[in-house]
Amino acid sequence: MPSDLAPFDPLDTRSPLPAEAAAPHRALPLLAGALAAACFVSMDSSIKLMAPRYDALQLSFFRFGAGSVFAVLLWLWHRSAMPRRAAWRVHIARSLFLLVSLVSYFHALGSLPLAQAVTISYLAPILVSLLAIPILKERPAPAIWWALLLGGSGVAVSVLPELRASLGGVNTGRVAGMASAAIGALSFAFVMLLARSQSRTDSAWTILLVQNVLGAVLLAPLAAFTWKPVAASDIGLIALVGALGTGGLLSLTYAFRHLEASRVAPLDYTGFVWAALLGYLLFGELPTLATAASAVLIIGGCLLLVRR
Repeated sequence: MPSDLAPFDPLDTRSPLPAEAAAPHRALPLLAGALAAACFVSMDSSIKLMAPRYDALQLSFFRFGAGSVFAVLLWLWHRSAMPRRAAWRVHIARSLFLLVSLVSYFHALGSLPLAQAVTISYLAPILVSLLAIPILKERPAPAIWWALLLGGSGVAVSVLPELRASLGGVNTGRVAGMASAAIGALSFAFVMLLARSQSRTDSAWTILLVQNVLGAVLLAPLAAFTWKPVAASDIGLIALVGALGTGGLLSLTYAFRHLEASRVAPLDYTGFVWAALLGYLLFGELPTLATAASAVLIIGGCLLLVRR
């Protein structure tokens, strides 16, 4: 807690900003949300580089395993308190939702262009804004319903060309990939909602530790069944995945600690710029007209939520 003897730690999520410090730090949660988006899309690109060699379960284990290394080191440095007994149910639930989200999304990355996969994942922030009404008791606003309409239209614009192609027996794998990305988006919406709830009671370092280690432990038996030997050339990418995931989760936790979930979630849309850029530089992918139109509609929903 900030005081003359203990300076404010922006990643200490156990206590709120004092009233007199709120205004100078108002931009920091917004920047943290945008940084989280950049980290997560960069992590997705690293995963997609390895997708031809490993399945989604092993890729997800790479994410949790590498993240655990960073999380343990950070926790040993800060020695934050472990969760109370009653809080473990929320930690386990968040880890399970994150596990489902990552496995589904990493499967989608193997069959979809990066920008398209990221565009479908944009369902998550809109779902957060909707689900925050009954779960977090946040006050609804008309902008949320317009954002849902624009977001749904955006996803439809991206999906319909693939559905038409699948009717002719073409691109059925792409349709399955889009369904997988949508499942990942729904699961991640619950991850973000639980992050908002947890950030009120637990330190970011504790959340990071428990989430990564629990995910690795839960996923290890499943990944073992289809495990493939890890190439030495991939070790650096795996470490990068852990670093980017850690940076993204810390940034997201900080942002949710200081802003409403419905305001932080739309910042994830800034990741489309990174997805388009990295998709082109790393995979030679250019966003299609449908994907670009989809992103415009969804980002329009984002702007409505930010300005409400």
